[in-house]
Amino acid sequence: MVHLTHLEFSKESARPAVAGTGLTAVDRVYANDYSAPTEALGGSCGNVLLSLAMLGHPVFPVVNLGDDDHGRFLFNEFERGGCETRYISRAHTGSSPVIVEIVDTTSATHHFTTTCPQTFVRFPKWRSIDREHVCQAAETLKSVSVFYADRVSESIILAMEEAKRAGALIFFEPASADDELFVRAVRYATVIKLSDETVGNSVADEDLDPRTIVIRTHGARGLTVSNGSVRRYFPSSFAPRVVDTCGSGDMVTTGLLDLVLKRWYRDGSWKVEDIFDGVEVGQRLAALNCGFTGARGLFLAAGASHVRDMLDRGVDEGAASHLVALGGSGR
Repeated sequence: MVHLTHLEFSKESARPAVAGTGLTAVDRVYANDYSAPTEALGGSCGNVLLSLAMLGHPVFPVVNLGDDDHGRFLFNEFERGGCETRYISRAHTGSSPVIVEIVDTTSATHHFTTTCPQTFVRFPKWRSIDREHVCQAAETLKSVSVFYADRVSESIILAMEEAKRAGALIFFEPASADDELFVRAVRYATVIKLSDETVGNSVADEDLDPRTIVIRTHGARGLTVSNGSVRRYFPSSFAPRVVDTCGSGDMVTTGLLDLVLKRWYRDGSWKVEDIFDGVEVGQRLAALNCGFTGARGLFLAAGASHVRDMLDRGVDEGAASHLVALGGSGR
Protein backbone atom coordinates (compact mmCIF):
# COMPACT_ATOMS: atom_id res chain seq x y z
CA MET A 1 0.00 0.00 0.00
CA VAL A 2 1.24 3.46 -0.91
CA HIS A 3 0.93 5.97 1.91
CA LEU A 4 2.64 9.32 1.47
CA THR A 5 3.05 12.13 3.92
CA HIS A 6 0.90 15.16 3.12
CA LEU A 7 2.75 18.20 1.80
CA GLU A 8 1.59 21.77 2.22
CA PHE A 9 1.66 23.76 -1.02
CA SER A 10 1.85 27.08 0.84
CA LYS A 11 1.95 28.46 4.35
CA GLU A 12 -1.54 29.91 3.98
CA SER A 13 -3.37 26.73 2.96
CA ALA A 14 -3.10 23.00 3.48
CA ARG A 15 -5.06 22.11 0.35
CA PRO A 16 -3.06 19.71 -1.84
CA ALA A 17 -2.02 21.37 -5.08
CA VAL A 18 -1.40 20.17 -8.63
CA ALA A 19 1.23 21.13 -11.17
CA GLY A 20 1.45 19.80 -14.68
CA THR A 21 2.86 20.15 -18.15
CA GLY A 22 2.25 18.78 -21.60
CA LEU A 23 -0.11 19.30 -24.49
CA THR A 24 -2.11 22.51 -24.21
CA ALA A 25 -3.78 23.70 -27.39
CA VAL A 26 -6.79 25.50 -28.76
CA ASP A 27 -9.54 22.98 -29.52
CA ARG A 28 -11.42 24.15 -32.60
CA VAL A 29 -14.60 22.08 -32.85
CA TYR A 30 -16.70 21.76 -35.99
CA ALA A 31 -19.98 20.08 -35.07
CA ASN A 32 -22.02 19.38 -38.23
CA ASP A 33 -21.29 22.88 -39.53
CA TYR A 34 -17.97 24.01 -41.03
CA SER A 35 -19.08 27.64 -40.94
CA ALA A 36 -19.54 27.89 -37.17
CA PRO A 37 -16.66 26.35 -35.20
CA THR A 38 -16.30 26.84 -31.46
CA GLU A 39 -13.00 27.18 -29.62
CA ALA A 40 -11.93 26.10 -26.15
CA LEU A 41 -8.76 25.31 -24.25
CA GLY A 42 -7.81 21.71 -24.99
CA GLY A 43 -5.09 19.08 -25.07
CA SER A 44 -5.03 16.41 -22.37
CA CYS A 45 -2.79 18.44 -20.06
CA GLY A 46 -4.84 21.57 -20.60
CA ASN A 47 -8.15 19.78 -20.11
CA VAL A 48 -7.13 18.03 -16.90
CA LEU A 49 -5.46 21.03 -15.27
CA LEU A 50 -8.22 23.49 -16.16
CA SER A 51 -10.97 21.10 -15.06
CA LEU A 52 -9.31 20.52 -11.69
CA ALA A 53 -8.89 24.27 -11.18
CA MET A 54 -12.55 24.85 -12.05
CA LEU A 55 -13.43 22.23 -9.44
CA GLY A 56 -11.65 24.30 -6.81
CA HIS A 57 -8.18 22.78 -6.56
CA PRO A 58 -4.97 24.88 -6.54
CA VAL A 59 -3.43 24.27 -9.98
CA PHE A 60 -0.10 25.44 -11.43
CA PRO A 61 0.26 24.90 -15.20
CA VAL A 62 3.91 24.84 -16.26
CA VAL A 63 3.44 25.19 -20.00
CA ASN A 64 4.92 26.92 -23.02
CA LEU A 65 2.59 28.95 -25.25
CA GLY A 66 3.18 31.38 -28.10
CA ASP A 67 2.67 35.10 -27.72
CA ASP A 68 -0.05 35.07 -30.38
CA ASP A 69 -3.84 35.34 -30.36
CA HIS A 70 -4.19 31.64 -29.59
CA GLY A 71 -1.63 31.85 -26.79
CA ARG A 72 -3.42 34.82 -25.25
CA PHE A 73 -6.71 32.94 -25.50
CA LEU A 74 -5.25 29.92 -23.72
CA PHE A 75 -3.62 32.06 -21.03
CA ASN A 76 -6.92 33.84 -20.38
CA GLU A 77 -8.78 30.52 -20.18
CA PHE A 78 -6.35 29.23 -17.54
CA GLU A 79 -6.67 32.49 -15.62
CA ARG A 80 -10.46 32.59 -15.85
CA GLY A 81 -10.65 28.96 -14.71
CA GLY A 82 -8.76 29.76 -11.50
CA CYS A 83 -5.26 28.48 -12.32
CA GLU A 84 -2.13 30.11 -10.97
CA THR A 85 -0.54 31.43 -14.18
CA ARG A 86 2.93 32.51 -13.05
CA TYR A 87 4.63 29.54 -14.77
CA ILE A 88 2.90 29.91 -18.13
CA SER A 89 5.45 31.10 -20.68
CA ARG A 90 4.45 32.94 -23.87
CA ALA A 91 7.46 32.95 -26.17
CA HIS A 92 7.70 35.90 -28.56
CA THR A 93 9.22 33.70 -31.24
CA GLY A 94 6.62 30.94 -31.25
CA SER A 95 2.99 30.22 -32.02
CA SER A 96 0.45 28.16 -30.12
CA PRO A 97 -0.91 24.81 -31.34
CA VAL A 98 -4.46 24.29 -32.56
CA ILE A 99 -6.23 20.92 -32.77
CA VAL A 100 -9.26 20.64 -35.03
CA GLU A 101 -12.01 18.22 -34.05
CA ILE A 102 -14.63 17.45 -36.66
CA VAL A 103 -17.60 15.74 -35.02
CA ASP A 104 -20.76 14.25 -36.46
CA THR A 105 -23.19 14.44 -33.54
CA THR A 106 -25.71 12.20 -35.31
CA SER A 107 -23.37 9.23 -35.44
CA ALA A 108 -21.31 10.38 -32.41
CA THR A 109 -18.09 10.02 -34.40
CA HIS A 110 -15.18 12.41 -34.68
CA HIS A 111 -11.72 12.79 -36.09
CA PHE A 112 -8.83 15.19 -35.51
CA THR A 113 -6.53 17.17 -37.75
CA THR A 114 -3.86 19.82 -37.28
CA THR A 115 -4.71 21.41 -40.62
CA CYS A 116 -7.33 24.14 -40.93
CA PRO A 117 -10.22 22.69 -43.00
CA GLN A 118 -10.95 26.13 -44.42
CA THR A 119 -7.49 27.48 -45.31
CA PHE A 120 -5.60 24.13 -45.44
CA VAL A 121 -2.79 25.72 -43.45
CA ARG A 122 -1.05 23.49 -40.91
CA PHE A 123 -1.19 24.74 -37.34
CA PRO A 124 1.98 25.00 -35.16
CA LYS A 125 3.19 22.00 -33.18
CA TRP A 126 3.36 21.66 -29.41
CA ARG A 127 6.57 22.88 -27.80
CA SER A 128 7.96 21.60 -24.51
CA ILE A 129 8.98 23.70 -21.55
CA ASP A 130 12.73 24.16 -21.15
CA ARG A 131 15.14 23.92 -18.24
CA GLU A 132 14.59 27.58 -17.35
CA HIS A 133 10.86 26.93 -16.85
CA VAL A 134 11.66 24.06 -14.49
CA CYS A 135 14.07 26.23 -12.50
CA GLN A 136 11.48 28.99 -12.20
CA ALA A 137 8.88 26.52 -10.92
CA ALA A 138 11.28 24.52 -8.73
CA GLU A 139 9.92 25.63 -5.35
CA THR A 140 6.34 24.85 -6.41
CA LEU A 141 7.36 21.48 -7.86
CA LYS A 142 8.84 20.64 -4.46
CA SER A 143 5.56 21.40 -2.67
CA VAL A 144 2.72 20.12 -4.87
CA SER A 145 0.96 16.86 -4.08
CA VAL A 146 0.30 15.79 -7.69
CA PHE A 147 2.31 16.34 -10.86
CA TYR A 148 0.67 15.55 -14.22
CA ALA A 149 2.42 15.05 -17.58
CA ASP A 150 1.23 13.75 -20.94
CA ARG A 151 4.39 14.40 -22.99
CA VAL A 152 8.12 13.83 -22.46
CA SER A 153 11.25 15.88 -22.99
CA GLU A 154 14.50 16.34 -21.09
CA SER A 155 12.99 19.27 -19.17
CA ILE A 156 9.73 17.49 -18.40
CA ILE A 157 11.66 14.53 -16.98
CA LEU A 158 13.60 16.99 -14.85
CA ALA A 159 10.31 18.42 -13.54
CA MET A 160 8.98 14.92 -12.83
CA GLU A 161 12.16 14.08 -10.94
CA GLU A 162 11.94 17.27 -8.88
CA ALA A 163 8.34 16.62 -7.86
CA LYS A 164 8.89 12.91 -7.25
CA ARG A 165 11.86 13.56 -4.98
CA ALA A 166 9.65 15.83 -2.86
CA GLY A 167 6.98 13.13 -2.48
CA ALA A 168 4.40 14.04 -5.13
CA LEU A 169 2.19 11.54 -6.88
CA ILE A 170 3.39 11.55 -10.51
CA PHE A 171 0.53 10.91 -12.95
CA PHE A 172 1.95 10.07 -16.38
CA GLU A 173 -0.29 9.75 -19.44
CA PRO A 174 2.14 9.28 -22.35
CA ALA A 175 1.22 9.89 -25.98
CA SER A 176 4.02 7.65 -27.27
CA ALA A 177 6.52 5.09 -26.02
CA ASP A 178 9.04 4.88 -28.80
CA ASP A 179 12.15 6.47 -27.39
CA GLU A 180 14.57 6.52 -24.49
CA LEU A 181 12.85 9.54 -22.95
CA PHE A 182 9.74 7.45 -22.30
CA VAL A 183 11.81 4.79 -20.54
CA ARG A 184 13.33 7.44 -18.30
CA ALA A 185 9.99 9.10 -17.56
CA VAL A 186 8.42 5.80 -16.52
CA ARG A 187 10.92 5.51 -13.67
CA TYR A 188 9.30 8.50 -11.98
CA ALA A 189 5.66 7.59 -12.61
CA THR A 190 3.52 6.69 -9.62
CA VAL A 191 0.50 6.14 -11.86
CA ILE A 192 0.79 5.53 -15.60
CA LYS A 193 -2.32 5.62 -17.80
CA LEU A 194 -2.08 3.80 -21.13
CA SER A 195 -4.61 3.54 -23.94
CA ASP A 196 -5.05 0.32 -25.91
CA GLU A 197 -5.71 2.51 -28.94
CA THR A 198 -2.28 4.18 -28.80
CA VAL A 199 0.74 3.60 -26.59
CA GLY A 200 -0.71 0.75 -24.51
CA ASN A 201 -0.13 -1.84 -27.21
CA SER A 202 3.64 -1.38 -27.05
CA VAL A 203 4.10 -1.34 -23.26
CA ALA A 204 3.81 -4.56 -21.24
CA ASP A 205 3.26 -4.64 -17.49
CA GLU A 206 6.51 -6.60 -17.21
CA ASP A 207 8.35 -3.55 -18.54
CA LEU A 208 7.15 -1.42 -15.63
CA ASP A 209 8.10 -1.27 -11.97
CA PRO A 210 5.67 -3.56 -10.10
CA ARG A 211 5.04 -0.74 -7.63
CA THR A 212 3.67 1.46 -10.43
CA ILE A 213 -0.11 1.71 -10.62
CA VAL A 214 -1.06 0.96 -14.22
CA ILE A 215 -4.36 2.10 -15.73
CA ARG A 216 -5.10 0.58 -19.14
CA THR A 217 -8.07 2.02 -21.00
CA HIS A 218 -9.95 -0.20 -23.45
CA GLY A 219 -12.12 2.35 -25.22
CA ALA A 220 -15.84 1.63 -24.92
CA ARG A 221 -15.11 -1.60 -23.02
CA GLY A 222 -13.85 0.18 -19.91
CA LEU A 223 -10.47 0.00 -18.19
CA THR A 224 -8.22 -2.13 -16.00
CA VAL A 225 -6.21 -0.97 -12.98
CA SER A 226 -3.20 -2.99 -11.81
CA ASN A 227 -0.87 -2.64 -8.85
CA GLY A 228 1.53 -5.53 -8.44
CA SER A 229 -0.53 -8.71 -8.22
CA VAL A 230 -3.79 -6.78 -7.75
CA ARG A 231 -5.80 -6.30 -10.93
CA ARG A 232 -9.34 -4.96 -11.27
CA TYR A 233 -11.50 -4.46 -14.35
CA PHE A 234 -13.98 -1.59 -14.53
CA PRO A 235 -16.62 -1.71 -17.31
CA SER A 236 -17.64 1.56 -18.89
CA SER A 237 -20.38 3.58 -17.23
CA PHE A 238 -23.69 3.99 -19.02
CA ALA A 239 -23.92 7.21 -21.03
CA PRO A 240 -27.51 8.54 -21.05
CA ARG A 241 -26.82 10.45 -24.26
CA VAL A 242 -23.92 10.14 -26.71
CA VAL A 243 -23.09 13.12 -28.89
CA ASP A 244 -19.28 13.25 -28.78
CA THR A 245 -16.86 10.90 -27.03
CA CYS A 246 -13.92 13.33 -27.30
CA GLY A 247 -12.32 14.02 -23.94
CA SER A 248 -13.57 10.86 -22.26
CA GLY A 249 -10.08 9.87 -21.14
CA ASP A 250 -9.43 13.36 -19.77
CA MET A 251 -12.66 13.24 -17.78
CA VAL A 252 -11.65 9.87 -16.29
CA THR A 253 -8.36 11.42 -15.16
CA THR A 254 -10.13 14.53 -13.85
CA GLY A 255 -12.62 12.55 -11.78
CA LEU A 256 -9.88 10.27 -10.46
CA LEU A 257 -7.54 13.08 -9.40
CA ASP A 258 -10.40 15.10 -7.94
CA LEU A 259 -11.26 12.23 -5.59
CA VAL A 260 -7.59 11.62 -4.70
CA LEU A 261 -7.12 15.31 -3.87
CA LYS A 262 -10.29 15.49 -1.77
CA ARG A 263 -9.30 12.46 0.28
CA TRP A 264 -5.73 13.70 0.57
CA TYR A 265 -7.07 16.95 2.01
CA ARG A 266 -9.21 15.02 4.48
CA ASP A 267 -6.74 12.27 5.44
CA GLY A 268 -3.36 13.91 4.85
CA SER A 269 -2.25 11.17 2.45
CA TRP A 270 -3.41 8.99 -0.44
CA LYS A 271 -3.83 5.24 -0.82
CA VAL A 272 -4.04 2.82 -3.73
CA GLU A 273 -7.72 2.33 -2.92
CA ASP A 274 -8.27 5.99 -3.82
CA ILE A 275 -7.12 5.22 -7.37
CA PHE A 276 -9.53 2.29 -7.65
CA ASP A 277 -12.41 4.40 -6.35
CA GLY A 278 -11.36 7.39 -8.42
CA VAL A 279 -11.52 5.63 -11.77
CA GLU A 280 -15.16 4.74 -11.15
CA VAL A 281 -15.98 8.38 -10.46
CA GLY A 282 -14.01 9.40 -13.54
CA GLN A 283 -15.83 6.89 -15.71
CA ARG A 284 -19.21 8.25 -14.64
CA LEU A 285 -18.02 11.79 -15.33
CA ALA A 286 -16.77 10.72 -18.77
CA ALA A 287 -20.09 9.05 -19.58
CA LEU A 288 -21.98 12.27 -18.84
CA ASN A 289 -19.49 14.35 -20.82
CA CYS A 290 -20.32 12.24 -23.90
CA GLY A 291 -23.66 14.06 -24.05
CA PHE A 292 -22.01 17.31 -25.14
CA THR A 293 -19.62 18.37 -27.88
CA GLY A 294 -16.02 19.10 -27.00
CA ALA A 295 -13.59 17.63 -24.50
CA ARG A 296 -15.05 19.67 -21.61
CA GLY A 297 -18.58 20.03 -22.94
CA LEU A 298 -20.11 19.00 -19.63
CA PHE A 299 -18.36 21.86 -17.80
CA LEU A 300 -19.41 24.37 -20.44
CA ALA A 301 -23.05 23.24 -20.49
CA ALA A 302 -23.68 22.61 -16.79
CA GLY A 303 -21.18 24.99 -15.20
CA ALA A 304 -18.26 24.07 -12.97
CA SER A 305 -20.19 24.70 -9.75
CA HIS A 306 -22.84 22.19 -10.80
CA VAL A 307 -20.19 19.61 -11.68
CA ARG A 308 -18.51 20.24 -8.31
CA ASP A 309 -21.81 19.74 -6.48
CA MET A 310 -22.55 16.62 -8.50
CA LEU A 311 -19.17 15.07 -7.67
CA ASP A 312 -19.60 15.88 -3.98
CA ARG A 313 -23.07 14.32 -3.86
CA GLY A 314 -22.22 11.40 -6.12
CA VAL A 315 -22.74 11.00 -9.84
CA ASP A 316 -26.08 9.15 -9.83
CA GLU A 317 -29.07 8.64 -12.13
CA GLY A 318 -30.65 11.86 -10.89
CA ALA A 319 -27.64 13.87 -11.96
CA ALA A 320 -27.64 12.16 -15.34
CA SER A 321 -31.33 12.90 -15.89
CA HIS A 322 -30.81 16.56 -15.06
CA LEU A 323 -27.95 16.86 -17.51
CA VAL A 324 -29.88 15.16 -20.29
CA ALA A 325 -32.65 17.70 -19.69
CA LEU A 326 -30.20 20.49 -20.54
CA GLY A 327 -31.02 19.76 -24.15
CA GLY A 328 -30.21 17.47 -27.00
CA SER A 329 -28.11 19.92 -28.97
CA GLY A 330 -24.98 18.70 -27.19
CA ARG A 331 -23.80 22.14 -26.16
